[in-house]
Amino acid sequence: YAAFFQQTDESTKNKSESPVKVNIQGADEALAENLKDFLPSLRTLDCNSSAERVQRFIDSSTTKLEEGAEALGYYSARFTLTPVRQNNCLALSIAVQPGEPVKVTQTTIQVTGPGRDLPAFREIMAVPPYANGEVLVHQKYEDFKTSLNRTANNLGFFDARYLTREIRVNPDTRQAQVNLQFDTGPRYRVGKVNVAQDVLDDKHLRRYLKVQEGDEYNVENIIKQQRSLEDSGYYSEVLVSSRYQQASNGAVPVDINTQRRKRYTYTGKIGYGTDTDIRVEAGMDTHWVNRRGHKLTVQGAIGKQQQSIEGSYKVPLWEPDKEYASLSAGWQKSDNNNIKSRAYKVGVDYNRRTENDWQQTVFINYLDETTQIQNEPKVNAQLTLLGARLKKTKSDAPLYPTQGWTVTTELQGARKGLLSDQSVLQGRTQGKYLHTLDNKDKLIVQGAAGTTMTNKFNDMPKSLRFFAGGQNSVRGYDFESLGEKNDAGEVVGGKH
Repeated sequence: YAAFFQQTDESTKNKSESPVKVNIQGADEALAENLKDFLPSLRTLDCNSSAERVQRFIDSSTTKLEEGAEALGYYSARFTLTPVRQNNCLALSIAVQPGEPVKVTQTTIQVTGPGRDLPAFREIMAVPPYANGEVLVHQKYEDFKTSLNRTANNLGFFDARYLTREIRVNPDTRQAQVNLQFDTGPRYRVGKVNVAQDVLDDKHLRRYLKVQEGDEYNVENIIKQQRSLEDSGYYSEVLVSSRYQQASNGAVPVDINTQRRKRYTYTGKIGYGTDTDIRVEAGMDTHWVNRRGHKLTVQGAIGKQQQSIEGSYKVPLWEPDKEYASLSAGWQKSDNNNIKSRAYKVGVDYNRRTENDWQQTVFINYLDETTQIQNEPKVNAQLTLLGARLKKTKSDAPLYPTQGWTVTTELQGARKGLLSDQSVLQGRTQGKYLHTLDNKDKLIVQGAAGTTMTNKFNDMPKSLRFFAGGQNSVRGYDFESLGEKNDAGEVVGGKH
């Protein structure tokens, strides 16, 4: 015999619609609440219900109250229901004699079948629903069975069944024995995988498929498959479904249906800063250039102190949700009063994301940059920079986070004579931390550190020098107004 909790928002709502109040004495808070939830609907009563109707309600409530008490282990509970007048309305007074609760003296649980040794089932078995001497609360029994059922379905044991499921209760001795024997049955496999999409060709689509015909069925893999295609950036909607009702010979067909997104996305921004004046930015993303899934991004910005245009061509590789290569090119002009520069840059990089969500990048960039400090001659630098970057971001939301942090570490260098006119080695680390307080104010902490090894700092291009100041740096100071100064007192950027 097994009773269970009936407490739901709907049942509470139904009872609250009646003006008739229920007062329970002699029961603790948990038992009292459960008894109220097991009562028949109070909507059949009102303040002026007849004695006959009230008696019918009392007669129908006795069995329900017993079930509510037994659900919490009270098999000897007794109840006295008395109608009273309260605030010019009918009320029910329930006096409870709960007695001693039934306690579990023995728990026997077995999982048999091919799946019995899987870690997921072992994890469940490691935490049985009851310890010896514990009060028999039926919800724990139901929750334990739900865990077994859910795990079996998630892992593809669709024929799983209970060979034994019982609670033996002796109300006289107030003892209970719990017996469960769960047989997993055979594990199903993934059948034919049907994909409906019109962006990638079959060869490159296969690189995104994590679920293959013949794999052991696992809901977690189905979910990962959906996320992988959603994160690819090609589709506005991805639905992955398994038709286990149509399984044949232990194989479950899987359907993947997609809706491609718009091929192009355009962005634009216009802003004003007291230190940077008006700034206009525009960009275009081509989410797929061809049926191999290549991507193209172009961005440009025009402002008083900086103008730039850059493009990036991205090529997904063997594990496209984790790794890709890209070719980039760009031009930038900078004018910060004391120091000006004009730079051309071409680069290629390889990117990979680890299982711990660290973004790893190895890159080669060719930089041709002309730098001019006020009242000094122009300096031209040509550098082929080889480097590596490590980055991780963790937050509670991708667009509008309230908690989170990000950290980036980079090392790059060039050797004179190897397509470079000087030697330089530079390392830098920067991070940012965000915390939202209880009153919704935000605490933001950010910082950066870097150092450069070079024998000719005056020949270094501006883009490799360190500056600070501005709304995204040291607030309250003009953009890039902090840094090392020359003999004339002009900010020329720092080596460290």
